Amino acid sequence: MTRLGSAVATAVRLGLGSRVGATGPRPTGELVLYEFEACPFCRKVREALVWLDLDVSMRPCPPGGTRFRPAHGPPYPMLVDGEQVIRESSVIVRHLVSRYGDGQVPWPLRLGPLTTVSSGLASLALPRVRALASEAPARPLELFADETSAEAREIRQWLCAREIAYRWRTCGRGSAKFAELAERTGRAELPALLDGDADLRGAGAAVAHLQRTYGR
Repeated sequence: MTRLGSAVATAVRLGLGSRVGATGPRPTGELVLYEFEACPFCRKVREALVWLDLDVSMRPCPPGGTRFRPAHGPPYPMLVDGEQVIRESSVIVRHLVSRYGDGQVPWPLRLGPLTTVSSGLASLALPRVRALASEAPARPLELFADETSAEAREIRQWLCAREIAYRWRTCGRGSAKFAELAERTGRAELPALLDGDADLRGAGAAVAHLQRTYGR
């Protein structure tokens, strides 16, 4: 994936996914998202998660995947929120803003066909990578990042292609998780991939660590 492609994707979507908006009550349980990086409908849900400052356990389902895809087959995205299983991006976004926001869908996500077209154009700038072999981590990885960062996308693309589950700690501008990250690690630079005692900043260090540790 090129940095230019990532920049084009962000521009087409008007920077949505880079900042926190109106938030509401916090989840009492775990949110789980089955998705894949280059899917335009999945992108809309990821943008809403950043807007609402919500953490989510990611279950990557790239084309050709076998780790998470068969049991929860297409279409994607699919959100699990407690006992609720929700499909279709627009339905998921409405659920999230109603339960964890102020009930108002951000305007770039409520333009009907224009939202779908712009998200689709953004996703065309990204590669559609099929599943690749990997070793599953023994413990969950944590990724502190927003949706729009080119370096964060490189990390997420690697994790997606290898079907590696991780906890996405969404960090848009205005998120309190910057302070949490600084308190835990001594610095707040993004993107930050935490894997046990390993603290990786930036795509180069993170992807090299992932390839050494989990690649085949």
